[in-house]
Amino acid sequence: PRFQNKIKCIYIDVPYNTGSDSFNYNDSFNHSTWLVFMKNRLEIAKKLLRNDGSIWISIDDNEQAYLKILMDEIFGKENFCADILWNSTKSVTNTALISVAHTHNLVYFKSMNYYIKNRNEFRLPDDASGFSNPDNDSRGAWKADPFQVGGWRPNQQYEIVNPKTGKIYKPNPGCSWKNDFEHFQQLLADNRIVFGKTGDSGPQRKRFLTEAIERGKVAKTWWDDVGTTTEATKEIQKLFGKSIFTTPKPERLIERILTLATVEGDIVLDNFLGSGTTAAVAHKMKRQYIGVEQMDYIETVTIERLKKVIGGEGGGISKAVNWSGGGSFIYCELAKLNQNFVEEIQAARDSDTLLKIKDKMVESGYISYKIFPADIDAAIDDFKELTLENQQRFLMELLDKNLLYVNYCDMDDAEFRISDADKKFSRSFYNV
Repeated sequence: PRFQNKIKCIYIDVPYNTGSDSFNYNDSFNHSTWLVFMKNRLEIAKKLLRNDGSIWISIDDNEQAYLKILMDEIFGKENFCADILWNSTKSVTNTALISVAHTHNLVYFKSMNYYIKNRNEFRLPDDASGFSNPDNDSRGAWKADPFQVGGWRPNQQYEIVNPKTGKIYKPNPGCSWKNDFEHFQQLLADNRIVFGKTGDSGPQRKRFLTEAIERGKVAKTWWDDVGTTTEATKEIQKLFGKSIFTTPKPERLIERILTLATVEGDIVLDNFLGSGTTAAVAHKMKRQYIGVEQMDYIETVTIERLKKVIGGEGGGISKAVNWSGGGSFIYCELAKLNQNFVEEIQAARDSDTLLKIKDKMVESGYISYKIFPADIDAAIDDFKELTLENQQRFLMELLDKNLLYVNYCDMDDAEFRISDADKKFSRSFYNV
């Protein structure tokens, strides 16, 4: 509740459900289970987003079409912004029929109507590239933009005469001039219409550098200038001296997203934090951020990466944003309950150890309401005949998965032995 309607931008690099990605929560998901997994998290994400917020999801072809339909259902088809194709790899897979070179990035607004009215807020900064001042216009450097647009509009169909050559121009079939005739005359009188560098071409309209900087530049749906997965891997290798995380995202990709979707001080959320690229980039760009991750590598990879960011590491986008270090972050964990048994089961390497864990589970754990402890003992001989992997699966099935961690509402129960300091912090975190 503390962050409901407070998040400006959510970026998540979700498990692609390919069976071979870095998603370690389960060995693999079937299609319907994956969609339920995503639905639960996206419904919460929508509640957290500000009314002027946006959500970005990286996904590959395996689930993109189904995720798009799910997103239409949750965020509303009318709030779909774009499917941005990121040219994520430059290499070619010679064994493929067609070598995949892209990753999808589905973009949705909390409210499309807000951005229709405030479209200049969703822009990339425009630089001086292509701007000059050949006619010494007092308004400064400018660039000639096309004066013709697609679509037939009856009030924007008229003849334009080149004053130098006398040649008459009309819009191409199915096209229109950018403005009606009255507005065109005003632009011409204001020295905003030019006819090419030599004056003998079709009409164009001046766009001044000052206007470009103020309005920004419209992003396109094809991104091939924000790094690749190879670049991202090299960024991790530079930080840690070796490759310790598969399929990270390059910092330049996240920088582009945060530049479009946020300003300094905004809150960014990544609830599939992984190697911490989103948090690292948000930190360098002076955004606030929240990251959530349930895998153990958060301690050895993600946290250590953010420490290096605070220390002023010079990789990724550091030079581009003049990053030299500073700042802080808070890291906290959930209080484990049945999760302790999960980790013991996963670490067990023989049946005797699993039998001891089973006894502890029955004695002090939280067994699923579907299971009677007496039935477990009655099936012990069958249990011993199972392979080690199936014994582990069996014990996992016994646990109540709703009690992997201590619920906030239960933390005052003496049975869970939550310290007064942790209770105080938890109350401040949840703002209650």
